[in-house]
Amino acid sequence: MSSEIWPSAEESALWAAVQSWRKDSMGWLELAQPRLTESLRINPLRYDCDWTNKILRELGGKTIPWLPEGGGGQGWEMPWKRGKCEDKLAELLIRALHDSGRITRQEAVSMIPVKLLDCQPGHRVLDMCAAPGSKATQLCEAINDEGIVIANESNPGRANLLVSNSKRVGVTSMVIVRHDGRHLPRCPNPGFDRILVDAPCTGSGTTRKNPEIWQNWTQKAGYNLQKLQISLVKKAAMLLAPGGRMVYSTCSLDPVENELVVAEILRICEFLILEDTDISTKCPNLISRPGMDNWVKENNEFSYDNEIINSLHLCKRIWNDENDTGGFFVAAFKHIGDSNVAKSLLSNEEMKDKHIKTPPPTNSNHQVVASDEMLKFIQKDWGVEYNKMYSRGSKLYTTSHEIEWLWAGERMLRRGGKLPGGHWHPFQVVQAGLPTWELRKGILQRPTSKGIFITAPKCTKHVHEISSSLLTNILLKGGSNIEEVAETIPGIKSERKGGVILHLTLDGHEWWLPAWLGNKLTLMIPDSERFLLSHDLGLEVIE
Repeated sequence: MSSEIWPSAEESALWAAVQSWRKDSMGWLELAQPRLTESLRINPLRYDCDWTNKILRELGGKTIPWLPEGGGGQGWEMPWKRGKCEDKLAELLIRALHDSGRITRQEAVSMIPVKLLDCQPGHRVLDMCAAPGSKATQLCEAINDEGIVIANESNPGRANLLVSNSKRVGVTSMVIVRHDGRHLPRCPNPGFDRILVDAPCTGSGTTRKNPEIWQNWTQKAGYNLQKLQISLVKKAAMLLAPGGRMVYSTCSLDPVENELVVAEILRICEFLILEDTDISTKCPNLISRPGMDNWVKENNEFSYDNEIINSLHLCKRIWNDENDTGGFFVAAFKHIGDSNVAKSLLSNEEMKDKHIKTPPPTNSNHQVVASDEMLKFIQKDWGVEYNKMYSRGSKLYTTSHEIEWLWAGERMLRRGGKLPGGHWHPFQVVQAGLPTWELRKGILQRPTSKGIFITAPKCTKHVHEISSSLLTNILLKGGSNIEEVAETIPGIKSERKGGVILHLTLDGHEWWLPAWLGNKLTLMIPDSERFLLSHDLGLEVIE
């Protein structure tokens, strides 16, 4: 951008503020301006992680030492600046890997909160401010897709981004809901094991990807957001199960949005304590600084007990210049209450069984349990056994077992009484799980391309081995007639018309491909998968 439009960093209000927050601030200024390096995260849920790693290494990528495997996928750094890859093939490959869900393009420091949350398989997790979904999908990866991640977003358009990202990555454990986080409904007992509040903030740590921050940032903006940040964290704390962990994070450098929010939450929620984030273990070699306890102590505008102030050093600050990254703030809370359930779920006399309410009726737009008849048909026709699936419109959704906690569990209402299980209400569920089967007029057609890597290995019927030469022919011609196909796929002429699955192994890498068998055999895969498949077959992929 020209200097006529953007003022220099040295003239900004942000630079003046940082000088009051850090005595050694000159190094920060130098590394708060250059464009960030391209960073990304491997999806560990995919069976072909090794193949993806191989491609990234061939493109010159290197793993980020302080973002190891565990707690979400391994972090990688590519040898070009963010959005500035000059190698056309490399850019197309990265884009295809991202679009197909094998990687997620994400700023490196934004992967830290999930690492510190210490999620485990089976955990019930809430992402309070989830859109666009990079951290929400990372949470699903951290629990190995064995648990439930409720990804909340109040804005309808941004909630749609969550839907797109959950499908892209291919996770079954995510439930996308749409609520103002400050008024999130009560969940079933005992509450959430882990909660992430990556709160809206002024973004003062993102100058390396958002240069407009230099022009737009003001100290007043932090004070304007603080009330919202406190309200979100307080609500999350009330839903946290005893013994659970909650991480509060921002991409802001302002202590008004960080340490002061943490101090206020500790004052309000006496059942919370700050934990040591164990950042040196979770993110080895990452340089961090303790929270700014002196700033809070010396600010006459705020008054907190010494116990609260003395604990603020357990918060962690990541500065641009010390890791060649963006700036970030994280704090980890632990629930030390002596009850068995989250604070907002404690029962009282108004919540007796006689006050059980009837949930509102479902309609065609709601996601509901699929019929037993449909599950039996899938087992008979494809050889895949399901205990439960969910249905909406033309899709059947596969979910993790733990989603039953939200669907089947009783939950209390704020105004008294409680609801029985067997529905989503009062949660406004946008999507639960992953669409894995396609319907047409209520009749099962085929597995979806988004869920094929989950579905295909379980199928015992309508799966055919295909040669690389035939697959190449199909890609180049857009399909092959039955006579051509029959030469290399025995028994294909006796196969019923409709959806089938093709399987191929190339140099140890497996491909599972949904296809349609009619007069021709045609692949039913998105452009990203077609591009990667062509590349793996050694075909020309750049026009």
